[in-house]
Amino acid sequence: MRVLIIGAGQVGRSIAQELQHDHDVIVIERSPQRLDLLRHYDVLAIHGNGASLKVLREAEAGRADLVIACTDVDEVNIVACAASKQQGAAFTIARVHDPEYIETWESGRLGVDFMVCSELLTSETIAELIGVPAAREVHTFAEGRILMAELSVDEDSPLVGRPLAELELPRGARIVSIIHDGWVRIPTGRDRIRPGDLIVSIGTPEAITQLNRRASGAAQAQDVVILGGGRIGYRLALTLERRGLHPRLIESDPERSRWLAEQLPHTQVFQSDATDLDFLERERIGEADVGVSVLRRDETNLLCALLLKSLGVPRVIVGVSDPNYIRVFERVGVDVAVSARKVVAEEILRFTKSRIAGMSILEGDRAEVIEITVTEESPLAGVPLKEANFPEGATIGAVVRGKEVLIPRGSDVLRPGDRAIVFARKDVVPEVEKRL
Repeated sequence: MRVLIIGAGQVGRSIAQELQHDHDVIVIERSPQRLDLLRHYDVLAIHGNGASLKVLREAEAGRADLVIACTDVDEVNIVACAASKQQGAAFTIARVHDPEYIETWESGRLGVDFMVCSELLTSETIAELIGVPAAREVHTFAEGRILMAELSVDEDSPLVGRPLAELELPRGARIVSIIHDGWVRIPTGRDRIRPGDLIVSIGTPEAITQLNRRASGAAQAQDVVILGGGRIGYRLALTLERRGLHPRLIESDPERSRWLAEQLPHTQVFQSDATDLDFLERERIGEADVGVSVLRRDETNLLCALLLKSLGVPRVIVGVSDPNYIRVFERVGVDVAVSARKVVAEEILRFTKSRIAGMSILEGDRAEVIEITVTEESPLAGVPLKEANFPEGATIGAVVRGKEVLIPRGSDVLRPGDRAIVFARKDVVPEVEKRL
């Protein structure tokens, strides 16, 4: 596949790094400093403006199977995609920050095949994390009918020390991986969970939520505090309102605060500096079940997260711009750090895999969860799973068959058209695609 990437920021570089070995990748970037970061990649780097017809012709955009525009400027991405499409590009994807462009795109007036909004994806990801107690990562598949959750298990968890076969997991849930000290393992019924392990579970939303409650002892969040009323904070509050919650939101700008109060009838909006400790104590912010900091600067988000922790908030989620900060934030006490750029890169990357409808990247790119449709030609179709020669290092966590969701057992048989949700080590994903 010939892939043209416009923009060599962190999203563009992540995509280029992922695709460089299996595809012909061309990257357009106007910043010499960012372009220099590509020198170790197996890509063709072109210096210039990705919205320029001259530069697009130089990159032969019309021959591209896929054009991905992911600069920091929404309008540049939209123009670049529209111009590439006019030159003959097969499929175009534009990354945008402002959700209002999604509405325009859905009306069919922009000439872009697909649009990814980082603010929407980030707010939806944080909302899913709030809905599943103690989860470090949550991803949805099959239009929300399947949930994948990653949970860090502490020594007080009732899951610790017992063989998996004796755990009596909720109906509709399955533990598909145990990650210990960075090693990714597909468990058997004899395996035991140890303190500090990460477990990856797949199943229906209800079953996964129940499993995480049992594993962590955490109750469903009711009182949520959001620091920052920008686009992510606003969309998050809106999503939580639709789920029946009444969040509290803190925004420093008076005019923005008034607008938020008008738009969010079930949210209590405060106009204050989120780092004002006297205010936080006076409003009993420490009594919240979950605190979310989605301010503009990573450093401010870290400060606010530590303030929330010091006040007693049991679970703190932070939005980060730079994905390199994720491990740093979580090392100093933040429960979950969500990178908008990582979320967007995952959403875009699935378009490079023709039969994969959804995917998430886990544990520093060591493993993936993918949603893939079983074909008529699949050697696994019609064969009981216990007899199927499925790749070592991969397992099917759930199957969607029409309106039915199955947690497969060894006696179950895959059928053509089934949508399989598969957990796999990164190195065996290509083999999984071949088998299904």
